[in-house]
Amino acid sequence: MAHFCTKCGTAHAPGARFCDECGKAVNAAPAPASAPVPASAPAATPALSGVKRRHVMIAGGVLAAVIVAGGALAWLLAPEAASASSFSRAIDAHLAADEAARDKLLCLTNLPYQKEEIRVASYDSSTRQWLDILVRSGLYNAPVEQGSGGWVAQSQFVYALAAPGKAALRGDKLCVAKGVKVAKVSGYDQVRDLGVQQVAMAKATLTLTDEAAWFAKSPDRALILQRLPDGDLQVRLPMALVDKQWQVIDEAQMNQAAMTGAIGKSSAAQGAGMLDKLKSVFSFGGHPAVGKWQAAMGNVLEFTSDSVINNGTSTKATFTTKGNTVTIAPEGAGEAAMDIIVSDDGSTAQISMGGMRVTTLRRVRD
Repeated sequence: MAHFCTKCGTAHAPGARFCDECGKAVNAAPAPASAPVPASAPAATPALSGVKRRHVMIAGGVLAAVIVAGGALAWLLAPEAASASSFSRAIDAHLAADEAARDKLLCLTNLPYQKEEIRVASYDSSTRQWLDILVRSGLYNAPVEQGSGGWVAQSQFVYALAAPGKAALRGDKLCVAKGVKVAKVSGYDQVRDLGVQQVAMAKATLTLTDEAAWFAKSPDRALILQRLPDGDLQVRLPMALVDKQWQVIDEAQMNQAAMTGAIGKSSAAQGAGMLDKLKSVFSFGGHPAVGKWQAAMGNVLEFTSDSVINNGTSTKATFTTKGNTVTIAPEGAGEAAMDIIVSDDGSTAQISMGGMRVTTLRRVRD
């Protein structure tokens, strides 16, 4: 039977390997059959099916999610670190929630502002100067001079509360702003451990928020600010790590932490002076009288943590604190001990010796 080239159609012999006309290979040998796989050879691993690949990917994703969630949980359960941001947050929250603490910083209570009229004797120049500042701020009408009558006649100046003054009152207080927040804070690097309780003493510089319109426009704004209980808007607040967050605590809680090692552990009676002992462990704490003071006669006294400086002469002394009273025992021969009773706002103090008042001091602001 004749065979033909599939390329050019030329006939060729049955056993020919190439076409004589075009040279194309003809009668190519079939490909050899695959050799059988020996029984001892390992079986080839089949490729993963689409379903199996999806299962592997899902399992990997779940494992990654578990790892991430575990890390997030550990972060959430970790105690808050002592830092400027954590202390600022705690103090801001405290002042926002505690109206009494906020008003103590923002409000004036040195006169009975709730009265329609304030009468001032002509010789009381200090009070008159202060009320004249409020007159310039629009809170009081200009004073009217009146005679007091009686056996000893003397003139008085009557200051009547104006409409803006009535609007500025909060109860019996004259307040310069509605809020306050932390501008700068320190003390977070001086954390102390009291047993299982971590405590610190924060020193914060504050700034006013939402100032009263009369105060913001007053030509004597700086003078009014100085009359606030903390005219420099600097406060010291005890802090503690409670429920893994830094919080402002009160003196009773600080006393309790000092005695029991943890806030809330015991309701036992607190020892007198414990807060002062605790404050002494903080390097900037000292005693309430630390700083410069001017006496009624004009001389300036300065108290450090271990000395009394009078007219440039320094005398070593021992200071013992009980509440707001600081007992000073100079080391020099013949020097008598004296007590300094510091006011709650820290702006004034009384010196007494042997139970008798000697003089009044007014804090000198640097």
